[in-house]
Amino acid sequence: MKFETRFLWFIKITTLCLVLLPGAALSEEQYKNSLEKAQSLDNEKFFEDATIYWQKTLDANPPANIILYTKLKLTNTYSRLGQLDKAIEISRALTETNPGHYDVWFHLANALAASKQYSQATEAFKKSTTLKPEEGLSRVGLAFAYFGDHKPDLSVAEFKKAMKVFRANKNISWYQDCRMAIKQVKGFARFPPNFADLWLEKNLKRVENTYMDAVLDLDNLLN
Repeated sequence: MKFETRFLWFIKITTLCLVLLPGAALSEEQYKNSLEKAQSLDNEKFFEDATIYWQKTLDANPPANIILYTKLKLTNTYSRLGQLDKAIEISRALTETNPGHYDVWFHLANALAASKQYSQATEAFKKSTTLKPEEGLSRVGLAFAYFGDHKPDLSVAEFKKAMKVFRANKNISWYQDCRMAIKQVKGFARFPPNFADLWLEKNLKRVENTYMDAVLDLDNLLN
């Protein structure tokens, strides 16, 4: 009797496995196809179309590293499309599921700064400097966010910290840019607070673009 019971359980488990395995394979095929389409559309700068396939990738239940990669790409895409609320929503959620990931915090900081939520942006940039203190660009972003939050003294102090990092890394270009930014921040003191809005917006965008082009390495999540 015991033998028959065990045999029946074996048959049920075997049958269940045969049913589940094709479904799992199909799910993997779906997310890979959607991922490839999203990447292709993103490369061609069809960002609105890309969001559809980034979402389809997530709907196919990919592995954790692909989920992180896809959500970071979605954040980038929504930022490019000017849909900052969506970018902030996704990146903020990522800070809860991946609190120790540098790129997650930098994405959130960029989105918050772009939406002029400077006080919250400073907190996100500070977290990124903690996670990767050897990266000077985080401190530059923090310095500009402090300036946007009407804290010029903290802005100057953070630019000076960034200069030390860039000097150690022999990054002469950003070292000189920080020195120039300090002079500009001090020079803006005699003008109304909104006088430098365009200057701030352009510099925050430059920080984001430099991060995207020279610092961010999402491909390592695909390996």
